Amino acid sequence: MNIPVVLMIVRSGWVARIILLLLAMFSLLTWTIIFNRYFYLNKIKGLNKKFREFFDKISSFTQIKNADKKIIQCPLGKLGKTGFSEYKRILEDAKSHTAVQDWSFYLQNQFTMASERVSSVATGIGSKLDRGVFLLAITSSIAPFLGLLGTVWGIMNSFYEIGNQGSASLPVVAPGIAEALITTIVGLAVAIPSAFFYNVFNHMAGRVEDEMDEFNDHLLLLLKRELFNLLYGNKSSSR
Repeated sequence: MNIPVVLMIVRSGWVARIILLLLAMFSLLTWTIIFNRYFYLNKIKGLNKKFREFFDKISSFTQIKNADKKIIQCPLGKLGKTGFSEYKRILEDAKSHTAVQDWSFYLQNQFTMASERVSSVATGIGSKLDRGVFLLAITSSIAPFLGLLGTVWGIMNSFYEIGNQGSASLPVVAPGIAEALITTIVGLAVAIPSAFFYNVFNHMAGRVEDEMDEFNDHLLLLLKRELFNLLYGNKSSSR
């Protein structure tokens, strides 16, 4: 097999081979995360779009429970489901507090609790969006230094052999130079996609979080409006 890269790996010393093994492990981890995050974030993007289309068509807050089980599990769906749970909780609580005098103050407190609950769920969802992505940042930082270590070690071996044999001929310096070249190349080959996809996934996760923030505001506004109309409407009709 007369492939230059393979020949350089075969001729490299034990230090270079250890470094190459470490880089191979980092590369395997990197590409596993890349494929996992890519398909996960794209799936979320599609489901969020479908749920938002469903949500924009409903005429009542209670219709959220009619959402398809598949799309209700997306980030926006989970926020909608949480909002609906808070909606039911507030209505049930209001039925047991019929003697409340200041309904405006009561609703404001209830809405604050609902808002905190939805925000808490959104925070939990957001923390899962970039799960494992930090490993890409670590790999992009470590891989070039591992390659540099192999480079320095290979050059050091070349100078050692020159001094030991008193010759700077190609057979003397070639093994050390091969170590220097192959570890540098592999280190960069691992670091470059790690750094690239780290930024890509951060951007994709940021877009989802922005979408969640916008939906959260819309959801809470709808919740407040529907509760106000329902509770105040009931109080007015009972007078």
